[in-house]
Order: sequence, then C-alpha cells, then structure tokens
Amino acid sequence: MCLSAVGKNFRKLTFEPMLNFFNLYEFMNMVSWFSENSDKKAENIQKGIGSKIKSLKFTFPCNMTSRDDTERIRLFGTGGKLLAALRRLMNNLKNLKRLELIDLLLDPKEAQYLLDEVCQNCFATLTHLSVVNTTRVQYTLLHIGVFINLQVLTVSPQNLGDDNVELLGYTRLKHLHILQNRYTPNDVNIKPVSRKSWKICKQNNPGLRVHLQLESLKEKPLIWQQCAPAKSVLYNSSHVGANINQLVLAIEFYKNTLQIYGHLNIPRFRSPKSFFNRIDSSLMLLLRECPYMSTLVVTERISTATVLLLAFTGKNLRFLHIRGNAVIIRNDWPRNQEWSDEFYAWLKMNCKSYKQVEQEVSQIFGYKWQFLTDREFKNLKVNLHTP
Repeated sequence: MCLSAVGKNFRKLTFEPMLNFFNLYEFMNMVSWFSENSDKKAENIQKGIGSKIKSLKFTFPCNMTSRDDTERIRLFGTGGKLLAALRRLMNNLKNLKRLELIDLLLDPKEAQYLLDEVCQNCFATLTHLSVVNTTRVQYTLLHIGVFINLQVLTVSPQNLGDDNVELLGYTRLKHLHILQNRYTPNDVNIKPVSRKSWKICKQNNPGLRVHLQLESLKEKPLIWQQCAPAKSVLYNSSHVGANINQLVLAIEFYKNTLQIYGHLNIPRFRSPKSFFNRIDSSLMLLLRECPYMSTLVVTERISTATVLLLAFTGKNLRFLHIRGNAVIIRNDWPRNQEWSDEFYAWLKMNCKSYKQVEQEVSQIFGYKWQFLTDREFKNLKVNLHTP
C-alpha cells in the first residue's frame, strides 16, 4: 500500500493500492494507537493526532491479477483483521470532513456495520463521502442518509435503494454521483431506485442534482435512474460510444434537468463514416430536446457542419468539447426547410476549414474556442458542480 500524509499537521490520510497488506494493517493500527493514547503524557506520542485528520481515502486493491484484463479479473473484498483495523481507525478520526472508501467489495453482513462509528462521530461534520462498490451484490447502504450536512456523495448503484434515497431528501445534499466503475458488477439483478422514491426525494430536497457516471475498460450498460433530477450523464470508456438509443433515453428521462452530456477518452472502436450511421443528427436531437444543456463532450466522428449547427442550436450551450482528430471537413446535412437561404449559405461557407469553424464558434460563444488535440482531450476535466 502506498501511504501518504499530506499537510503540515498531518490532516489527510491516503491509502492507495499496492500489494503490501502487512504495512497497511500495521500503519492503520499505529495511527489508531496514537489517537487513543494522545491524552497520555509521553514524549513519543503526538498530541491530538486523530483530531487533526480531516480527510481519509482508502482504496482496496481488489484486483489481484498482474494483467490489466477485465475478462480475467479475480475480485477479492476486504474483510477480517484489515476491515477491523479500518473501522478502528475511522472510530478515532472524530472530525472527518471527507471520507472515501473505494472498492471494498464487502459481504452485506460486514457492510451493515461499516460506517457505524463514522455516523456516531461525524454525522454533523462530514461534507464529502464516497462509498464506491461497498458490496458486489445489491445492498442498500442506509448510513449515507444520516449525515445531515453532507454536500457531495458518490455511491455505486448496487448500494442505492428506495430507503436511502428517501433519507437523502431530508439532508442538505447538493450533488449525488452514481458511479459505475470497472469493478461495479454488470448484473441485471441490480435494480434502479423506484420513480416514487425519486419523486419523494426531489420534493424534500429540490436543490439535489444527480450525476450518472460510467467508467469502464470494456463495454458496459449504464443503469438509468428514472425520475432522478439528473444534471449530467458522463461516460469515460474507450469501448462505450454514443448511440441513438442512449440519447433517446437521456432525453426521455431527463429532458428538463440535463445540463451535461458526453463521452471522454479516445475510442478504440471504428466510428461510422456515413452521415446516416453517425451520431450527428442524434446530438442535434439532444440539444433541441434538452433546452438547459450547457456542456457537450464529443469524441466520435462528426462533420464540421455539425459542429457549427451544435454551437448555433444550443441556446444555453457554453462549453463544447470536441476532439479535433475525429472531425471531418464536410457539409453532409440535407437542407432543412426551416433554414433560410442566408443561414444555409453561412453553413456551407464556414464548414470548409477547421479555422473557419473555430472562428464562427468563437463568435457564437463569445470567447476563443478551439478543437481539442488528443492529448488535451485525454486531460479534459468536466466541472459537474457548476451552478
């Protein structure tokens, strides 16, 4: 395990995965011992060490294979003495504001008591909580609805249920990230939260914004949450591309709330060359039907004419992130009867070069806009918490 303590006063603990369980176990128990004995008068004991730590991140190395091959992954969950040491450590951190527990993959019986001490000690102080893949199977983690001042919560869909979503309605939670990563089970038995529970949650917490996120090394379906107040739908996978079915579902479920949609990463699949098989018209449909769209991220093949139409059509669109290497110089749109002669002439004239497109989009947005290189696109960070 890679152990790091950040800050002059030892305020942040981070446990990143490497295969050295003994060091991890010993280090957590050592920090706990210092915290439990901080009131004793001894020269070798750091005073108040537990009270100084405000942030704890623990990522369990559940993939024990040496190859990065999702088809041959053997998953292991934490538990036993290691879990006991983690719970002991969390019990000694009385003033946590941020807690991240990633890929623990516990048995439901162990998950039931995972955050008992944290709830007791930090129910009013915790503002950021991330519990990704607490279990592999469907299990409703009720603890997440206890923290009354929680601002940002990240959780996997198998640990959400009607009960904890309704509890979240009585908190001050602003952003709920529902994250599927490479270890989230691709299981048809994982059920989304009911429409009724989402409606109850929205009534009690109208300021809540939901973010659906998928991060995967292979093709995996997104678990949709009907009636959730979804602000963003974001994919981060080289093997998951945009298609008309996904976009229609996004429009159907989140037409009046969706502000951010996109696909990150460089695709490892071939994008269709024909206009009628590409996603150009689907993206236009998304902007027409979702009036509050502010950010769109495109990694697949589209034409320069489509880029101009997207910038012109999205009335609230402010950030259009497009991978330049996927854009072809072409005007392959059939003329729309609603287009004036002047507009169609503008489209045909300005789609003939990348430079002209960048100039016109810059004029529409009111700032200097450019296509992204592959390196820039890989490093792209989308701010999901914009007002």
